[in-house]
Amino acid sequence: MTPYWRQMGFPFERLVPSLTTALGTSSDRPAALAELMGIIVNDGWRRPSVLIDELRFASDTPYFSDFRAQPARGEQVMHPEVARLLRDVLAEVVESGTGRGMKAAITGPDGVPAQVGGKTGTDSGDTRHDVLADGSRATSPRVLDRTASFAFYVGDRYFGVITASVRGQAASGYAFTSELPLAVLRQLAPLIERRLATARSGPSLAAAVEPGELRRVAAE
Repeated sequence: MTPYWRQMGFPFERLVPSLTTALGTSSDRPAALAELMGIIVNDGWRRPSVLIDELRFASDTPYFSDFRAQPARGEQVMHPEVARLLRDVLAEVVESGTGRGMKAAITGPDGVPAQVGGKTGTDSGDTRHDVLADGSRATSPRVLDRTASFAFYVGDRYFGVITASVRGQAASGYAFTSELPLAVLRQLAPLIERRLATARSGPSLAAAVEPGELRRVAAE
């Protein structure tokens, strides 16, 4: 099972064989979840993640150098039929499930709502450390963190993960759920719509959204 999960982008040496692992609550990372969503969007193809696609040095000088990444072709790690089925299931989550806060929230260039699919984090809520007394009564509860996530795709090109997290005892003062990352994505909707309207090829959504715009959305 572990080698198959690693094909899906989960960078772990081993996984705990438990029901929580099957639900996705064991050692998952936002980057790995985003890569898995990309595999689903790309009909089961896992394509390399590129952090830097070009380096330019000494512009307008005789020493000018330009280095560009040459991404590998990738590999088929999921049957296309499975990927298409998962896209439909994830769309149902937004249509009538826990992600319905994104229903019709993003409009395509044709004026029709873009298809949005996703999965809210099953680890949303407090992670607590409880000591049981007399075998059943909880004593000395201690909050370790609070986390809520939404892994999503928009149309046939864009995908990602939004995670809200508070670590440590301070988490006891927060009560947010997966509705928080959904609200952040709704705030980003105009930026995504702008990108959908420009072209169907080119840089990623991350490159299309300026850092200052993300800071403004976070502040709001």
